[in-house]
Amino acid sequence: MFSMALRVKQQRKKERKSIIELFQEILISALSRNDDFIITFETVPEKRKRYLHVLRGKLITPCMLGTLKNRIELQQEEGSAIMTIHWDKAQVKTCQVAMAGLCPDKKEI
Repeated sequence: MFSMALRVKQQRKKERKSIIELFQEILISALSRNDDFIITFETVPEKRKRYLHVLRGKLITPCMLGTLKNRIELQQEEGSAIMTIHWDKAQVKTCQVAMAGLCPDKKEI
């Protein structure tokens, strides 16, 4: 038997996450997959808007990385910086356990 009454969709309460929580989730996902994680800004002057892009994936080739490192070295006086850490996949599991902040309580990260 078919009911002719309209079905009313129940509103699901969406949990709003902060931008930091979203960054953490994407970063942890990227680290566990050995993916690149990039945050960059784009300014569109004609629209007077600024966009934040967060990218995750196999994005940076060794050649691109070398170019970026050189560019950072040339722009250090303007505030450019790079952080290089010896990385071991086992550290991702430690990081997932210590999700508060960016694993501030672990020396190896």
